[in-house]
Amino acid sequence: MKLAGVLSALFAAGALAACRSTNVPVQGSTSDGSTGEIIILDAGPSTPVAPDGAAFCNAACNYQTQEGCDVGSMCHPAMDSEQEVIATCQPAGTLAAGEPCTWLGCQPGYICAADGRCRHMCCGGDWSVCEANESCTGAVELLTLGSSVAVSAGVGVCELTDDCDVFDESSCPTGQSCYIIDSRGGLGCLPTGSSDALELCSATELCKAGLTCVASQNGVGTCSRLCRAVAGGGAPECPPTEGMTCAHYASNPPGVGECVPSAF
Repeated sequence: MKLAGVLSALFAAGALAACRSTNVPVQGSTSDGSTGEIIILDAGPSTPVAPDGAAFCNAACNYQTQEGCDVGSMCHPAMDSEQEVIATCQPAGTLAAGEPCTWLGCQPGYICAADGRCRHMCCGGDWSVCEANESCTGAVELLTLGSSVAVSAGVGVCELTDDCDVFDESSCPTGQSCYIIDSRGGLGCLPTGSSDALELCSATELCKAGLTCVASQNGVGTCSRLCRAVAGGGAPECPPTEGMTCAHYASNPPGVGECVPSAF
């Protein structure tokens, strides 16, 4: 069997992690004395919940947990003779996280990513297997043999999060905006989406800058406007004419909230 190398770890392809499950505000409010805006500072839940990545790694062996392979081997994507990506047990490498690598050189659970370093494999946007400053945002693709056609490997990788500002478009490169990418409040610069507030969004249909995707089911959600969730308030606020309240969830970065209906 011949193997094809990793084409890339596309940051935008991991945007599904930007969609969080719908939360309901429960307690802790402060009033902005200047405008009367009510801001919920601890809307909950208190503990961010990661996706069940192992369940998303649905293959002959498990990329994330490495179940299905014997000691001394590792579960790793490969291209078969039919030009299809399969999960196979390959001889284990020895290189650790972040080390410079070549194909099949990393230790079990890791893969040589597009930046030429070993990155932890993950599935379904599960950031729980990543380091604190990483999130499951990368997507591995393989090149078909003898061509430049890229095929999804069905597995992601942990990549460094960005220190960007959801309220400042200049904090990301041109054509990109800062988004919340996981339920720990991790941030990342992604290609700017076009879905407006209350419109549908997904991993491939991102919201406009200043919005976040609140998932409802099957990875499809609704764009919610972001707001400044600090005691006393601040710009941007939730539009008063829309009857919205600014609520901060555990899945939001510090000082960032979402505009939710006031009558919750």
